[in-house]
Amino acid sequence: MFAMFAVAGDIGCTAGPSLAGFVTDLSGKIGTGILSAIIFPVIMFALLLVLMKKRRA
Repeated sequence: MFAMFAVAGDIGCTAGPSLAGFVTDLSGKIGTGILSAIIFPVIMFALLLVLMKKRRA
C-alpha cells in the first residue's frame, strides 16, 4: 500500500511541473505556464469533492 502511495506521489509531482513546462514551451509565455500550474491542483481538488459527495450519497 505504501509503495502505491509513493508511486502516485511521484507521478503527481512529475505531472504537474511537466505540464507547466510543456504549456510554457508551447506558448512562449511563462505566465501561461504558471496559470496551468495553478489550474492543475484546482481541478484535482474539484474532482476530490465530487468523489466525496458521491460516496456520501
